[in-house]
Amino acid sequence: MISRPIFIGGMPRSGTTLIRAMIDRHPNIACGPELRVIPALAGFSAQTRQLCGDTLETYYGLTPEHLKEAFHDLIGSFLEPYLILRGKDRIAEKTPANVLHFTELNELFPDADFVHVIRDGRDVVASLLTMDWTDTRTGKPMEMTRNPAIAAATWAHHVTTGLNARDAGIRVFEIRYENLVANPREALGRLFGFLDEPWSDQTLSFHLGDKIRTGVAEASEGQIAKPLYTQSVGRWRQDFSEETKAAIKGQAGALLMKLEYARDNDW
Repeated sequence: MISRPIFIGGMPRSGTTLIRAMIDRHPNIACGPELRVIPALAGFSAQTRQLCGDTLETYYGLTPEHLKEAFHDLIGSFLEPYLILRGKDRIAEKTPANVLHFTELNELFPDADFVHVIRDGRDVVASLLTMDWTDTRTGKPMEMTRNPAIAAATWAHHVTTGLNARDAGIRVFEIRYENLVANPREALGRLFGFLDEPWSDQTLSFHLGDKIRTGVAEASEGQIAKPLYTQSVGRWRQDFSEETKAAIKGQAGALLMKLEYARDNDW
């Protein structure tokens, strides 16, 4: 039985894999390479209740609570084996798109904790534009790895959805990538305080973790195999043309200012 799961999400290239690796080193928490199936199951749960809920209840006797229990158990069946394998007390799951489903996951797991990883959208876009990710539906490169405006809009959507979940009263902890790499002990200390877990120095040696758990399918698996570094903070200053900056400002300028990554659009 899964108790007090932790769901981690955020825009891709924001540091979610780093957080995952650190949390997995905690003696009480298991957090393996991203499952990627959780967002799909959460989305299916919400869609089922919205589109089929009345029919299922009227003709099949499946109440909303029945449906929640069914999807709770289904998602739990994906999480529990890793928890048992690791022999720890709590399970955490990191898939970036989790942040788009915090609201539904909270419906299914009212005792869950949620972690939203946020990074300067300009650095996120700079990183995305170096990725060679393929859209499995088309076989072509993902638009957000080729078009800075689409990348910025996607960042804004992910971050805003996470902020809205927090504002709706869901138990969401926001952690900034920049704070994490600059002062990991303080940032992680606040995170574990939120999770009601004791501090563990092991979390700072995440790069020494078992290689089988470094996430070979994750784009950042190379980065989490070495100690923390801060060189990626502000990388956009060297990478962007004025045209790229203009595209990002048009899609995400207001949110960058709201999050105090920028004082104005004059950057």
